[in-house]
Amino acid sequence: MSGKFDSIAHAAAFARISEAARHESEILEHLEEITKGAGFKGSHRSQDFLKHIVGQALHGDAEDLRERSIGVALFGRPAAYDTAEDAIVRVTASDVRKRLLQHYGRDGADSRVRITLPAGSYIPEFAFLSQPVLPPATLPETLPDRESPVVQPAIPSFWSPRRTVTILTVIVCAVAAAWWASNRGVFSNAERQSLLVAGFQDWPRSAQVVVSDDALVLMQVLVGHRFNLEDYEKLTYLNLPEAVEQKGLQRFWSSLSSRQITNIGDVQNAHHIAQDLQRRGWEINIRLARQMHARAFRTGNFVILGSSFSNPWADLFVVQDTNFPFFDPHQPGKQEMILNLHPRTGEAQNFEPHLDPTSGKKITYARVTLLDNTGHSGRVLLVAGQSMSATDMAGEFLLRDESAAAVRKMLGIPPASPIPNLELIVRVSEQNEIGDSVELVACRSVTRHEN
Repeated sequence: MSGKFDSIAHAAAFARISEAARHESEILEHLEEITKGAGFKGSHRSQDFLKHIVGQALHGDAEDLRERSIGVALFGRPAAYDTAEDAIVRVTASDVRKRLLQHYGRDGADSRVRITLPAGSYIPEFAFLSQPVLPPATLPETLPDRESPVVQPAIPSFWSPRRTVTILTVIVCAVAAAWWASNRGVFSNAERQSLLVAGFQDWPRSAQVVVSDDALVLMQVLVGHRFNLEDYEKLTYLNLPEAVEQKGLQRFWSSLSSRQITNIGDVQNAHHIAQDLQRRGWEINIRLARQMHARAFRTGNFVILGSSFSNPWADLFVVQDTNFPFFDPHQPGKQEMILNLHPRTGEAQNFEPHLDPTSGKKITYARVTLLDNTGHSGRVLLVAGQSMSATDMAGEFLLRDESAAAVRKMLGIPPASPIPNLELIVRVSEQNEIGDSVELVACRSVTRHEN
């Protein structure tokens, strides 16, 4: 519906704004050009609307770019006005979209900066064209007369059997060289593939990124109990526990049970994954864990962010012979330790958060698992870190052009071969809770898993 914007998409849109804020002066200069241009001439309301949403996007809060907030701040409507009856915000936004199209179709056709307002959203998006528009091909000053006679080139009469053999030899060599180059290109492309693309490459070009449920994490820490997938799927975890009543925290519990909350790190991670795949022509949806159900995982590709503690849907995909299980039992509120049941040369026996004695930086780990979906009609990437930074950096590793090649090398499989079901561990170095490096430290093929 026009004017409505899913909460997770709203947060993801604001995550994109932070990247554009570095070009604030250029954006504001371009905004001035737009509002003074022919496309917005004579419509002060649309000019003010565009200036308002751009200014709020660069400096404001996410709540300032919702229909009611804009109606109150820009059009002087009372805080409790009925947005269903008063459509001034929706109507103005529609007009702004049309005027932006008109501007870029005429005066702003060559602009490096582009401002757009996606349908159903009041958060502007900013794009920066890196390549200049190419000039039209230059035509010769004079064209030949159409009636001029066509001069046919003379065919040389120097053919001989020897020359024929020489020419055929050259052709064969050229074909062989082209074949070698094309196959070399295949291997080069495979070496530059990201693990995210290589893992999904045999399936339809669409995926859903499922972000964690941080309200669930708080609820488990509050009661000191871990809910399982059945509790989550049947919503029994929402029932008010006796311990919460005894502590007088009923209102807090009610707030947690009725809200869909995720952390900004997951939102940014999901956005980066979505942006990377969208550039390749994929259809991507970002979903909250509470929006999902078990049947949804039978069809399509998925990226599940967070362990089963924060995203219980991870428990749909259990590796029976896992080499990297999380330490059990898990204590709510404590960082999970990842075990290494059969360490190879150079690998640690356990992957546990610690301080690097040399750099003084904190070291954390993340486990990434690639499996079939429950209907074996697509694949699922599960990304679970010991910290928010570890999950975020694991997502960055998945997007690196050389990540598929690194995995193939560690598994000992040919460069262009399909990526099998697997589980891997990445090591993350972080400073002040912000990851600054990530590396692959262990990887195993998976032969059996339940779903």
